[in-house]
Amino acid sequence: MGRRTRCTPSVPEPEVSVEDVEALGARRLAEILVEHSWQDAGLRQTLRLAVASRATGDRLVQSLALEIDRIRSDDRFFDWRTSRTLASELDRIRDAIVHNVQPRDPKAAASLLDRFIRLDRNVFERADDSDGQIGGVMQQAVGDFGRAWAAVPDRDPVQLAHEVAAIFLKDSYGVHGGIIRAFKDALGSVGLDALERLLRRDLAHRAEAHDGSKDWALGRGLKDIADARGDVDAFIAAQRVAGTEDAAIAAICERLIAAGRLEETLGRLERAVVPAHKLRELEDLRVQVLDLLGRADEAQAARWAAFRRTLAKPTLDAYLSRLPQEERGQARRKAVDIATDHAELYAAMSLLAGLDLDAAAGLVLTRIESINGDLYTTLRPVAKALSGRHPVAAILLYRRMTDAVLARAQSTYYEHAVRDLVAAEHLAANIKDWIGHPSQELYRQHLAAKHRQKRSFWDRMSAAGLKWVGR
Repeated sequence: MGRRTRCTPSVPEPEVSVEDVEALGARRLAEILVEHSWQDAGLRQTLRLAVASRATGDRLVQSLALEIDRIRSDDRFFDWRTSRTLASELDRIRDAIVHNVQPRDPKAAASLLDRFIRLDRNVFERADDSDGQIGGVMQQAVGDFGRAWAAVPDRDPVQLAHEVAAIFLKDSYGVHGGIIRAFKDALGSVGLDALERLLRRDLAHRAEAHDGSKDWALGRGLKDIADARGDVDAFIAAQRVAGTEDAAIAAICERLIAAGRLEETLGRLERAVVPAHKLRELEDLRVQVLDLLGRADEAQAARWAAFRRTLAKPTLDAYLSRLPQEERGQARRKAVDIATDHAELYAAMSLLAGLDLDAAAGLVLTRIESINGDLYTTLRPVAKALSGRHPVAAILLYRRMTDAVLARAQSTYYEHAVRDLVAAEHLAANIKDWIGHPSQELYRQHLAAKHRQKRSFWDRMSAAGLKWVGR
């Protein structure tokens, strides 16, 4: 007989409160922080910056310059899992410059931020910034850079224009593109004029050399200058320079509307020739202009035409809200009829699920074989909406999504398929009439026979309480 081992009951760890830590005293707490910082690089940097923030004048600036140089001299590579560490290091430096240096010495802060944003090549060549966190910090620093210079009273706007142009035109990593907008206040009208001259001179030199490689970037710069001045015509001219006037029709019209040039906007919208995916944006703008011009009947007709094309619920809601109460029921019934016969099956399903559940179920039941189970972001909400009044239609959608996952043998999605089947099982328990579709028992047999070899799927099914294999 083996020895019995005594089980010691586990003792919960005591909670540590602010008061408990405060009672340790400043000296002991400082010792703990410094000791732990050697295992936590982020804490170590936070402590360095906190200590530096107590310094004044040149000492604080020098400490932050050393932090920037430390990043520059680091040769570690950060993959997508660890790049957040680098983003956090950068953001702590940026934050210290903005909050600890700029209020005291904006010119020194501007110098540090200039040094900071020029780290772009260094950090992007040794980091995988798939989630965009490093880029986000660098873009935020560009905005900070402009605000710092705007706080310098004796700045030279012409010299500043040269610096902004140089940074803008060397935006190799896409994080300095907002610099002209960031420097709107710092440049002022004199600096914006100087910056425009620099960009146009560069554009002319490139035209002489037949080098159009930077035309798009230069055009974007001229657009940003136009926006900074609130000059719609200059914005349109810049789009023309960049060769993007037709593609930018929505952006142009938004600015014309803001300037009160409504008839001109309407003319542009009615002449516009755009791809199908851009139509809705222009339709919304056209309706907005018609409303602003007081042409309510035309605006309503445009809303209805747009709804017939797209089945967009916000468009229908806007149309219905402007009808007299007694006309809304008939208009809603017309919308249901249009959706039921519409070529855009998935848009129709989504709309009808919120407008008429009977019509939505009819659509599913009659067109189930043509429904693509991969479109789960559309199908799952529709299935949930149908579950109460139309469980057969909901089950058929859950099956389509499951079949799509198993057909591709996507094990990473098996959990979703199992959840869909659990939902279907709950609904199936009370169904007596399958309306000509296979019963749940037949579907179980079919699935077990067709996908018997997918062991990881059946393991998940068993864990969920669905033991279908071997029935």
